Amino acid sequence: MNPQTRRWLLAPLRQLRTKRLIAQHGPTLPYPTAWALIALHSTSAEGHLLRAYTAENPAGPPGIHYDHWHTLSSTEQRRRRKWLHRHRHSPIQLLHLDPDLIKSTGLHILDWGPPPSR
Repeated sequence: MNPQTRRWLLAPLRQLRTKRLIAQHGPTLPYPTAWALIALHSTSAEGHLLRAYTAENPAGPPGIHYDHWHTLSSTEQRRRRKWLHRHRHSPIQLLHLDPDLIKSTGLHILDWGPPPSR
């Protein structure tokens, strides 16, 4: 099966996974970034497609960057602590993507920073 056909057939599944990642991660993950992460997770061979997209739509310095817990609402902090207690990693970290691959595609990712120690 050629890559165009495969991409078209898998689009609904990829869209579902993208929406699930956004719901798990929270409001700081925009749809295009989540879609790009799911595309890389599905097949890293689509890196050339993502490089073209990020060249046209730069979002910031490439790589994984972390937000700060003190800027989050108490509800979001509780939600994240609950998630981390259960899964030990953020939803983006659970994709197990190579940080160098993310940087080479030009993606700007805002992931969860480490929680403050109690």
